[in-house]
Amino acid sequence: MAKISILPENIINQIAAGEVVENPSSIVKELIENSIDSGASKITVIIKKGGHELIHIIDDGCGMSNNDLKLAFSRHATSKLSTIDDLSKIATLGFRGEALPSIASVSRLQIKSSIDDKSGNILEIEAGQIKNNEKIACNKGTEIKVKNLFYNTPARKKFLKTPSQELRKITKIVKRFLLSNPNISFKYLSDDKNIYDFMATSLDKRIIQTFGSKYSNDILEVINKKDNFKIFGFVGSLNLLQRRRGGQYIFLNGRYIEDLSISKSIRNCYDSTVQRGEFPFYVLNINLPTNMFDINVHPTKIEARFDKKLEVTNFITSSIKIKLRELFKVLPDIDIKSKTHTSSSEIGLDLGLDTLLDIKSEDSITDKFDSILESDDTDSIAVKRAVHRLEDYENSYKSLIKKDSHVWQIHNKYLITEITSGILVIDQHVAHERILYEKVKKAFDSKPLPSQATLFPKTMKFDPEDYSKLLDVVPFLEKIGYKMREFGNNSIIIEGIPSEIKLGNEEEVINDILDRYIEYKKLSSSYIDYIAATYSCKASIKAGDYLEMDERINLIDSLFATKNPYYCPHGRPILVSIKTDELDKRFERK
Repeated sequence: MAKISILPENIINQIAAGEVVENPSSIVKELIENSIDSGASKITVIIKKGGHELIHIIDDGCGMSNNDLKLAFSRHATSKLSTIDDLSKIATLGFRGEALPSIASVSRLQIKSSIDDKSGNILEIEAGQIKNNEKIACNKGTEIKVKNLFYNTPARKKFLKTPSQELRKITKIVKRFLLSNPNISFKYLSDDKNIYDFMATSLDKRIIQTFGSKYSNDILEVINKKDNFKIFGFVGSLNLLQRRRGGQYIFLNGRYIEDLSISKSIRNCYDSTVQRGEFPFYVLNINLPTNMFDINVHPTKIEARFDKKLEVTNFITSSIKIKLRELFKVLPDIDIKSKTHTSSSEIGLDLGLDTLLDIKSEDSITDKFDSILESDDTDSIAVKRAVHRLEDYENSYKSLIKKDSHVWQIHNKYLITEITSGILVIDQHVAHERILYEKVKKAFDSKPLPSQATLFPKTMKFDPEDYSKLLDVVPFLEKIGYKMREFGNNSIIIEGIPSEIKLGNEEEVINDILDRYIEYKKLSSSYIDYIAATYSCKASIKAGDYLEMDERINLIDSLFATKNPYYCPHGRPILVSIKTDELDKRFERK
């Protein structure tokens, strides 16, 4: 008896759906691509429950006849390819003919389409089987509804994320199409809330529509042509640098792609002005002859293989550098040095441990040695000796600052006071960072920090994708001292701000905290620490701020009331001691 059999068509489609239909966002991507390929000038995207319940796409494209409508749901049926040679000259976003039958096999689907404004046809499919097909009155174009995704494949359904998580993915997909097709009007709604409603416009205006008015003065047009290569788009100035990825968009012949080597090359165009962990903003459209690349690499169609990769990359980077020269001409000379942790010898501790230890933890300095002391590979005698010296160091300053000592402020940056063994120099900014950091960490676990009411409440508008993440951060912001409420249309009203921050700085603090949250939420379970550290850095006293005598004394007293008065949350040293013996040597007294 034969063990091998041909699977039924509906099972084949469900298996194929595993490659094409990963989640609601992949469906949205495929359907919008079809709408764009149909020549649509207006596209509406309606989502309910993050796509779990409904995905509804409406366009005014060329539409389909009833015969084409039924054929569209047959596997590998497409109007975009006819011969094998066509694969080397794909000019459309869709081409495989897999998406529609795959989607229909794992959902309840309804589609209406018309090639004119008189009449059209409706097709209703359930689990890949046609249930209804009849003539109806409808406008030119296509309207498709995908309901109850994966209702017939529970093993797939249970792996769907929450509606809010799936919505974020959908919003990211929609945003890509907004930017790659500014000539198309887009309307995007979620649970009857209007997220995007944009008329057709130019790319620069679409960028401002999408990301906000702050981008209007900080995007530089990039346009160039060489032989068959074309590039058009915008790059951001240094004001648009972000500490997270997400503002980088590369489109190849209108299709969003991801390419690490091209992205790295673009970042390198900014030379040393972009530091580690910072990412420039750009929206770039690259147009190449279709025979110079292959997009048929991955089911998601976001990877491309290039025939002349180096040549393409050089063309892109040279085009960007030409534009950035205009920016760099107005920049002062900047000597950006790599940030290194100050060694123990630089702060008056001759420990001989710089190669063994990087001291920057929240715990006591000596706690850093716990694992070292247990190691068989370490010279335990030398390490233990260093531990004792560190213990002496930890206990010294609290007791050795002379009573009634004067505190001087140098260059509005450093505080200097007398101690028994010499002088103590304190960096006022990082000292205040440490104080605020520990206050914030305590507030997260107990009562919120004090708040000051704003005389004129401020409205902050966010990108929809960022706004959904902001809602996760709001409880932390309220603990810090922010008072805010939702204002609709992806915006909030700030009615109170932390007492520690200066008026006018509240929006910058929120944006930085949001960036840190997005950057570290997936990377570390201690993202709360990063939120606290970001706030403390932004809210603390700055280099250049003058302090009255009582403020200087209070700062020092508050510093030594913290758990770790020696290092800021980012690992920078807070204080440096200079012994009298060292001063004597310098002045040749010894």
